[in-house]
Amino acid sequence: MEEGNSIIYGLEHQTRALSPQYGENDAIRFLIGTQSLKPNTNQVHVVELEEDTGALHTKVFKHDIGEIWHLRCSPHDAATLMTVHNAYDHDTCQCAMGVSIFRLPTIEVIPKDLDDLSAMQNRNAEDMELLKTITPEKPEEEIRCAEWHPSDANRVGIVLDNCVSIRDTSTGAHVGGVAPGGRTRLKLTAGKWSPQGQSQFAVLQDTHIKCFDTRTDCSKPAWSIDSAHRQLARDMDFNPNRQFHLASAGDDAALNIWDYRHGKEAIFSRTDHSHWVWTVRYNTYHEQLLLTGSSDARALLTAAASVCDADDDARRLSQVLEDGVLQSYEQHEDSVYCAEWSAAEPWTFASLSYDARLVLSRVPRHFKYKILL
Repeated sequence: MEEGNSIIYGLEHQTRALSPQYGENDAIRFLIGTQSLKPNTNQVHVVELEEDTGALHTKVFKHDIGEIWHLRCSPHDAATLMTVHNAYDHDTCQCAMGVSIFRLPTIEVIPKDLDDLSAMQNRNAEDMELLKTITPEKPEEEIRCAEWHPSDANRVGIVLDNCVSIRDTSTGAHVGGVAPGGRTRLKLTAGKWSPQGQSQFAVLQDTHIKCFDTRTDCSKPAWSIDSAHRQLARDMDFNPNRQFHLASAGDDAALNIWDYRHGKEAIFSRTDHSHWVWTVRYNTYHEQLLLTGSSDARALLTAAASVCDADDDARRLSQVLEDGVLQSYEQHEDSVYCAEWSAAEPWTFASLSYDARLVLSRVPRHFKYKILL
C-alpha cells in the first residue's frame, strides 16, 4: 500500500464491531462483525492486507447467533475471538444479548497458490467453533462490551449497563465483579482492563471515569476522574507505555488525555471533531499518535507529543512533531464507530463506519520519518 493512500473494503451488512488480531505478530489482519437484523445473515470477516502489494485478502465466517455489537480477538490465541451479540428469541418474543467465544478453523487468509485462490473465491461463509456462550443473569440486561484479561486467558470482563461481571471463559461462572455505587445509579457505557495494574478494571459511567481493584470488594474506586467529559463519555484507552496516562473520548466531541493521579484537569485536550467521538486508540509503539472516530464520518490521526516528554527521545519529538490533527480520513459516509491500529505493523490502522465500510490507511511518510529520525 502506497503512503498516503487508503484502501476501502465494503461489506454487505451494516457494521460497528472491529478488532485487530492481537495474537498475530506477522500479518496485518483485522476482524469485522456485521450487524444485520435478518436472521442467520451475520458474519465475521477476516481481512488481511498484503503489505508489499496493497492487496486485500478475506475470509468470511458465519455468525448465526445474532447481530454483533462488539468484537475482541484474544491477546492469548490468534484463532480465538469474542463477540457481544443481540438476537431475537422467538420463544419469549424479546431480544436478548450474550457473549460468545469462538475459535477460527484456521488463521491463514492469503492463498498459497492459484488453486487455493480459485477455491477461496467460490467458497461460502465457513463455520466457526463455538466454545462458550455467556448470558446475563437477567435476560433483559444490556451488554456494552466484553474485554479479555491482559494476562489471564481464562478471565473476561463483561460490562453491562449497571455493573461489570468477571467470568471464567471455560465454565462461564461469575468469579468477580464491579458494581459502582451512587444514588443515581448512572449507567455504564464501556470498560477496560488496565494493562499495568492488571487487577484493575476501569469503567465509563456517564461523564465519569472510575477504576476498581477487582481483588477488593469494589465498594470504592481505586481512582476516579469526575466529569471527564461535559457530555457522555464513550470510550477510553490506556497508554501502553506510560503507567498513569489514559485517553478518553465523548459526546462533547473531545479527545482528552489524563494523568489519573491528578485527574481534576486533562493534560491534553482537543475538540477537532464536530460530533460525538465513539472511539480513541493509542498507537501501541508510538504513544504520541492517537486515532479517533466520530459521528462526523471522519477518522482523525492526532499527535500528542507534548505530553510524552519523559525522556530525551520524547523531548525531541515534542519539538519536531506539532500537537494536533496530522491527517483527516474522510472516506466514510456514516458514523465511524471503530478505529484500530494493526497489532503487527505500527504504521497501519483501520477505521470502520456504520455504512459497512472498512478503510485501511497508513501514517503519512513525512510524519513517520519525524518519529523515527
